[in-house]
Amino acid sequence: MKQLVLIDGHSLAYRMYFALERTGMKTSKKEPTWAIFGFFKALFELLGRVQPDGIAVAFDMGRITFRNEIYPDYKAHRDEMPDDMRQQMAAIREGVELLGIPVFGVEHFEADDVIGTLARQAAEDGVNVVILTGDQDAFQIIDEAGRISLLVPSFKGGLSEYDRQKVFEKWGVYPEQVTDFKGLKGDPSDNIPGVPGVG
Repeated sequence: MKQLVLIDGHSLAYRMYFALERTGMKTSKKEPTWAIFGFFKALFELLGRVQPDGIAVAFDMGRITFRNEIYPDYKAHRDEMPDDMRQQMAAIREGVELLGIPVFGVEHFEADDVIGTLARQAAEDGVNVVILTGDQDAFQIIDEAGRISLLVPSFKGGLSEYDRQKVFEKWGVYPEQVTDFKGLKGDPSDNIPGVPGVG
C-alpha cells in the first residue's frame, strides 16, 4: 500500500517557534534558529518512523483567506508574525526546497486547506496518508476508512498519533463532527465566538 506524508509547514513552524522559544537558539551571527531546529527535528523524526512513497509540504500564502470574506473577524485578534519568526520561516521553506520536497501553497487558502484536498484525493486513490501538523483543526481531515491519520508534535517532544478513535477520546466527537463542534463551541484561537450559551 502506498503512503503519502503531508506536512503543514506553517502550523508546524509556529508550534516549534513557541515550543522552543525559551531556548533562544541562535547562530554565531545571532540569527534565530530554534523554530528551524524544531521543524526539521520533527520532519526527520517522522521520516524515521514512516518510509513514505511521497512527501509534500504546504505553506500559508498570506493572512487573508476566503474565510475573511465570510467572517471579517476571522483571526483578526492575531498579531503580525514576529520578525524572528519571519526570518526562520523563510529559512525553513528554503531548507524544505533544498531537500527536494515539493512545496504547495494557494492564494486565499490556508496550508491545511491544501493538505485536506491533497489528502482526500490521495485517500480516494487508495493511498494511506500521514499528516504532520501542529494544528488540531486538521482532526476533521481524518477519514472513516482509516486511510488518513495525523501526527501532532508534543510540546514535551515526540509525536502523538491521532486516528478517528483518538479524536473521539480527546474531544468527544468524531472527525466529521469537528466543524459542527467548533461552530457551536467556538474557537478563541481563530476568533470564532460560537453559539451563546453553548461555547
